[in-house]
Amino acid sequence: MGMIAALFLFTFFPHLMSPFKEIPTQIESSDDPLSFSSAVKKVSPSVVNIRTFSLNEKKTNQQPTANIGMGSGVIISPQGYIVTNYHVISRAAEIVIELSDGRAEIAKVIGYDAESDLAVLQVSLKDLPAIAIDPNVKVEVGDIALVIGNPFGAGQAVTMGIVSATGRRFLGLSEYENYIQTDAAVNLGNSGGALINTQGDLLGISSSSFTFGTKAGISFAIPTSLAMNIIEQLIFNGRVIRGWVGFSGGPIGLAGRKKFGEYTYVVKGVSPNGPADRSGLRVNDVLLSIDDKIIKSAPELHKLFADSVVGSVLNIKVMREEQLLILKVIVQERPIPSST
Repeated sequence: MGMIAALFLFTFFPHLMSPFKEIPTQIESSDDPLSFSSAVKKVSPSVVNIRTFSLNEKKTNQQPTANIGMGSGVIISPQGYIVTNYHVISRAAEIVIELSDGRAEIAKVIGYDAESDLAVLQVSLKDLPAIAIDPNVKVEVGDIALVIGNPFGAGQAVTMGIVSATGRRFLGLSEYENYIQTDAAVNLGNSGGALINTQGDLLGISSSSFTFGTKAGISFAIPTSLAMNIIEQLIFNGRVIRGWVGFSGGPIGLAGRKKFGEYTYVVKGVSPNGPADRSGLRVNDVLLSIDDKIIKSAPELHKLFADSVVGSVLNIKVMREEQLLILKVIVQERPIPSST
């Protein structure tokens, strides 16, 4: 573990430096082998209800009217840090956190990332039951999954399903997608709650659901591994710093694939005066590799740029009118989208 990572964990997540030190290692188990009560008892104190209040511009009897929203969150640190979905708190003027032990407090927003639909809140309450987090927890299709949250604002509840798929993308739910898909029931108010396995390990943060008529539908969660990287940046920086190169690309046509290889992309747009533009990249350049790495999908290309360190140099190999070029692009910080 690197020094910076160790310092972060020691400062904000001391319970992770000594696994399960602050979380009981012996939890009363049910005699029923099909019962998951042990996992629920282990995690449910860490899941909170969230109520949000926002003022409506319309006035009734000269008084502004209040819109009330609902959601869930997960306590991730004894210092009071709570992770939830950005869409749960995006329009809130006031955010109230309700613990399972009955305590409640107005939370402050530490940071949010609309592009991944994550936000970090903080409360000053003491003796908080922070969940133990393993960012490397394994998630496999067919695993039983439990969702703990606050459906319809009625109070904490648990639903069950299986992991239907992992790595779900192209859903249009957020800019950076790598969802765990389950068939566990997720309703209004569940967003921001915990997706766990039968051992009580946090698999992800419940984010969105699709429903079709009266059928149960499918639900999605942000994996713990992705969420923790974003959470660390929100706590340290108040925002997520992503790399940006300033061009878009897409798969090349059949003739191009036969000529240059299956995993070949063509530049379709270049941001004026952006890093790629200044390096000399042009529309219709054929992208062969980046730092000698062949890009196998558009999401992979997107993630590579986002994960690149600001100020680092990428060597982009392109073919332009039968001429092989290697362009050096200096990565910039991704501009904040105007919609957020």
